[in-house]
Amino acid sequence: YRARLKVISLSIGKRNLFLARIVALPVIYQIFKFLFINFLGIHKGIKKLIETENPSLIIHPTVLSGSYINDLLRVFEFYQKKIPLILLMNSWDNPSGKAFCTGSPSKLIVWGEQTKRHAIKFMRLKEKDIECFGAAQFEVYKKECKFSRKELSQLFNVNPNKKIIVYAGAGNGSYETKYLRLLDKYVNSKILGDCQILYRPHPWRGALGVGEKDFLSQKWDNIIMDPSMYDYYKNEINNPKGLPSLVDYEFSHKLLNLADAVISPLSTILIEAILNGKPILLFFPEGTDDNYKPANMNHFEELIQLNEVNVCYKEEDFLQSCLDLNSQIGDKRLSKKLIKESQYFINPSKKSYGDNLHKLVKSYIG
Repeated sequence: YRARLKVISLSIGKRNLFLARIVALPVIYQIFKFLFINFLGIHKGIKKLIETENPSLIIHPTVLSGSYINDLLRVFEFYQKKIPLILLMNSWDNPSGKAFCTGSPSKLIVWGEQTKRHAIKFMRLKEKDIECFGAAQFEVYKKECKFSRKELSQLFNVNPNKKIIVYAGAGNGSYETKYLRLLDKYVNSKILGDCQILYRPHPWRGALGVGEKDFLSQKWDNIIMDPSMYDYYKNEINNPKGLPSLVDYEFSHKLLNLADAVISPLSTILIEAILNGKPILLFFPEGTDDNYKPANMNHFEELIQLNEVNVCYKEEDFLQSCLDLNSQIGDKRLSKKLIKESQYFINPSKKSYGDNLHKLVKSYIG
């Protein structure tokens, strides 16, 4: 409990943590919530739109926070729940890291059993108000990749005869070239055998982190950048705007079909990898211990606990973790286990996300 408070304190500051603990006290919380909701009200533009269009149903794709979420929930309550509201969860951490405060929707659509449990535990939603449809953006992974390994290797500028290990970056990239340099060293010294590292910068990474060296300004022996991310990386380094790159999941599908394994620090691509049966290494680049974990760790906890998943907490253990990952490459039994384990995180429905949503909509409006 004290460790969790420490994490929150580092995230929001001691003063805000103190105020939050006061407001959370019985009676004070109920009074504060009542006053806050009434102060918040409903945005005039949204209210006018609802009155003009008179909708039979509202569907809102959302990260469970932002400009519309609390207003739409107020609309749902204001009209005495006569206009059903369906919220479509966007990202893996939404139910465990976000919150809305003005009500509950008719239905929250989540990825799978894990995020369903998180919505019940952290958001206090009722089980009957939650549906598991999988992830709309991952529908592409249900399709068979029609390209050969040789064709995919040409697309990503790598050697088809070598093991291809994807290093997928995270939003905070201040440590990336440091760990890529270690991987380059391991390959040069033949520790990892005959392989290449395919570096994919995170599509939301933005400019260079504090102390980070520019990947493009350095010489690499065994590291290739994902060509689909080259222009984005170069533009952000030279003219940082902090804008995300819109990921083409067809390209991600090809990347994960080519990959023999994936290394990543706390990125959603780890779920995508096991969904495709690829062994993974999840590591904490800035170091951690049993008394400190990042505030957004809830959605990773169950992934870390899987026996088939390699986890590295300290830089001095990175080499051994890479060796453990390397030993899993080509293990078909392990691949099947990972695919089965992924079904806890992503509902394996044979029906498409669109078909499931269409059926739900029909249940409300006929």
